[in-house]
Formats: sequence, C-alpha cells, structure tokens
Amino acid sequence: MNGARPIWLDADPGFDDLTSWLMLSAAPEIELLGVSAVAGNAPLADTFENAVRARDFFGLKAPVYAGRDRPLAGALVTSQHLLGPTGLASVNRTLPPGPYPGEAGDGVQALIAAAHAHPGELSVLALGPLTNLARAIQADARVPELLREIVWMGGSSDRGNHTAAAEFNAFADPEAADLVLTSGVPFVMVGLNLTRQVIVDPDHLRTLRSWPGERAALLADHLEFYLGIRSPGRPGPMPFHDPCAALRLIYPELFTSVPAHVRVELDGTLTRGMTVCEFRVPARGVANAEVLTHAHVPESQTAMMALLRTALTEESALKN
Repeated sequence: MNGARPIWLDADPGFDDLTSWLMLSAAPEIELLGVSAVAGNAPLADTFENAVRARDFFGLKAPVYAGRDRPLAGALVTSQHLLGPTGLASVNRTLPPGPYPGEAGDGVQALIAAAHAHPGELSVLALGPLTNLARAIQADARVPELLREIVWMGGSSDRGNHTAAAEFNAFADPEAADLVLTSGVPFVMVGLNLTRQVIVDPDHLRTLRSWPGERAALLADHLEFYLGIRSPGRPGPMPFHDPCAALRLIYPELFTSVPAHVRVELDGTLTRGMTVCEFRVPARGVANAEVLTHAHVPESQTAMMALLRTALTEESALKN
C-alpha cells in the first residue's frame, strides 16, 4: 500500500480487540503489518486462537503471531470470570475454526522486525497488557527510537476497574507497563477516564443486527453478551474501551489530550497497577506520555459505527 501508514496491533482478543481490528481493516490510509497476541483477557492459547479464527471468519489479511504467555513478574491474571473461558463469550454464535493456523514465528521478534523495517513510521496499537512491548524493548534497546508511537488502551487518570485503583491491562503486567513508559518511546494513554465517555448501548446493538450477513450477526452476538455483563439478559450501556484507542489512531482530531509524567505503581498493597499521572509538567516531572482526557462523543460513536459497517458489509473494502 503506497503511502499508507504502517500499524502493528498487539492485543488479547477479546470482543473489543476484535472490534478494533475490524475498524482498522476499514480505515483509510492504514496498512496493518501484523498482529501479536498476548495473554490478558484469557491465556495466550485462547487469545491467539481467537485472533486466528477472527482472521479467517472476517476475511482479514494481517499475519497473526503468538507473543508472550505470562507477565514479566507475578502470576497470570485474566478476565475469564467476566468474559468467559476463551475471553470471547457470546449469547449465540462463536468464531468457527478455519484453515489459517497462524504464523510460526515469534510475535515479539516479528514486532521488532517491523520496527526496523519502518524506522520512525510504525505505530503500535496496544490493547492488552504491555508484556510483548516490554519484551521487545528488553530484546532490542533501539525499539523505542524506531517506533513512531504506542497508542495504549490501558491505565486511568482516575479510578480503576479491575481494582479500585488499577485498570485491568495495567494490573495484569504493571512491570511491563512501567518499563515501556520509562523507555522513552512516544506514548499515548487511552485510559478509563476517556473510554468511559464513549458508550455503546442497545441502540447500537439494534443497528448492528439490522446489517446483513453472518459477520454482522456474529459480532452482534458478542456485543449483546458484552452489554449484559453488568446485568445478564438485560443489555445496557457500556464503555467501548479498545475501539477508543483504535479511533485515536485513525481520527486523532476526535480527542483532546494533555502531556503528563506517568508511572505505574508496582508495590502498593491496594494500588498495584495504578497509573499515577502527574499533570504538573514540566514543574513536577518530564512528560513521558500524552494522556487522552476528552472525546467528541457523538462524532466518535458515528465514526466507529461507520467503520464497522464498512468492515462487516463491504468485503471489497477490507485491507488489513
């Protein structure tokens, strides 16, 4: 794709990871070079299998690699208690197995190779724990200077969700998140303080169910499960977390951000995984991140649904 912006997706699919991939597949001027799965919403075997099956079922094109199966320190934490044993629960249809087995190579090494092939150009959309990114930086100290940016759905400048203080992706591997934040790589944090502004609700579900085809029907079944997490059987409004980060990559003008010095709490009994945001820069610290603070909500919701409609109903439009 001549002139297209190179992107790498690092994710732990996950319904909203899958939704984000579909949005990227329909986005203008983007070339998705690869997808690396990481343990997070579910163990790596499941998140990798979800990504492989999604590629087949939705006719996506980017190669899929397995990354790391455990955090840098501590035990693996997942969201299976909320999202089901595979991390991709549904009220009905689920992704069928397909012929694509995934790539044999290592996802961390594939990411490093992509960074070297596109120095200063490659953006990483990170939608899970930052384990793969941290391992890439540990393996090759040039990675932070080679990347254009990392856009991460993770953290929060206010309250958490996995705990009172910590967002799940930060809590699942806080050592990795802190390593990446202190590496010098250009970093955009799309935290819960932002994603809770952009809601998906039963009206969006009804719209999705009105679209033709099995692809839209399957995604609608996953969305209906997601909308019922807080009240099973009674879908209600929910934050649309990962798609906000994808949208920031595609249409950054829809968001407002401020610079901050961000670190991750590693030791607190009650606060492990908390993303501590010091906004008083440069007086109290050197900015190492751009923290999203506000979304243009109606425009964001419209853009998300337009991208999804293209991805799900116009097969010829899929590029990634």
